[in-house]
Amino acid sequence: MYGVPDLPPETMSDTLIAMVRRSQLSAIVIAFVILAVVVAALLLRGGMRCAGFAGPGVTTEELPPPVAAGDLRIATWNVRNFPLDERPQYTDMGYSRQTNICDLETALTGLDAHVLGFAEITDARRFPPILRRAGGEHRYKIAQSRHGGRSSQRLAIAWDADVLELVGTPLEVREVALTDALRPAFVVTLRRLSDGLEFLVVQLHLKSRREGYATRMEQHRALVGWLRGWIVESGVEDVIVMGDFNSVGSDRGTARQERRRVDEIYAEIDLVRLPNITGCSEYWEGGGAADGIQVPSLIDLVYIRGFSDAVPDARSWLHCKRAGCNPLVSREGEEDGTFWDVSDHCPVTFEIQ
Repeated sequence: MYGVPDLPPETMSDTLIAMVRRSQLSAIVIAFVILAVVVAALLLRGGMRCAGFAGPGVTTEELPPPVAAGDLRIATWNVRNFPLDERPQYTDMGYSRQTNICDLETALTGLDAHVLGFAEITDARRFPPILRRAGGEHRYKIAQSRHGGRSSQRLAIAWDADVLELVGTPLEVREVALTDALRPAFVVTLRRLSDGLEFLVVQLHLKSRREGYATRMEQHRALVGWLRGWIVESGVEDVIVMGDFNSVGSDRGTARQERRRVDEIYAEIDLVRLPNITGCSEYWEGGGAADGIQVPSLIDLVYIRGFSDAVPDARSWLHCKRAGCNPLVSREGEEDGTFWDVSDHCPVTFEIQ
């Protein structure tokens, strides 16, 4: 036949066998290369997700114990420009401003909360899958604000759908933003499935810095005015207001004095601040030289109204618990894992019994 070599049958058989073997060998090599690429990609992805200092990372000692049966655990956490802050890295000072996703997931799982409020989510697409992976026994649903101010730092509230259901639709209280550069309050109404208890959750992230004091007071008054009307209209008496209040004081007053003034404003509608028995909720460089020694502050607050007039304690976790709200050292050779690799803020939790 035209085009086919005139070879003896036994020679053709040997040739075909050799061709088959070469083909099989090529397939094995290709499969091996594909496998190597996949493994390398997974390792690279894991390295990127888990990048950061070895440090102490997240340990069970700095996370809350499992929530008691029948209690509702509520958490609020500023997750520091999730998923990363692109400011320079200073490894000699003991910090990396990239989010360590693995430590973040471990912390979220360990909080064991039924309701979580978040601030500073800059990637609204990536955060929900991480939260759901970290849910453990909690089947989280999450709502996120549409607006996040000048830096696109969105707010979010998540809830365990096996325990709670959303009533109505999430709301942005734009009056709290004052300007497009600031963030609105973010609000959801939730109903507990077991007994029908309805309550409002308000997540805040207010104007920062001491020079922002007057603006923060306007934001508080705007929220109180909105809540006063909402309580009358809805008839729901139980309210939680929580988040990053940035209560750092003013040029003429201390942080403690600011908290007292805020207490007075919220007392107008019977909201009471929960005592934080840890004593702080965030660490910062203190305004001095960058020496790797961070100082504590209490700027993540919780106010409640109703709930049978119970006033539970709030507690802060991770590096706030680890350092006991004493100065925290994070520098080369003494790196603190969660402070720079997850967030400068600590998650704050409390229980409604």
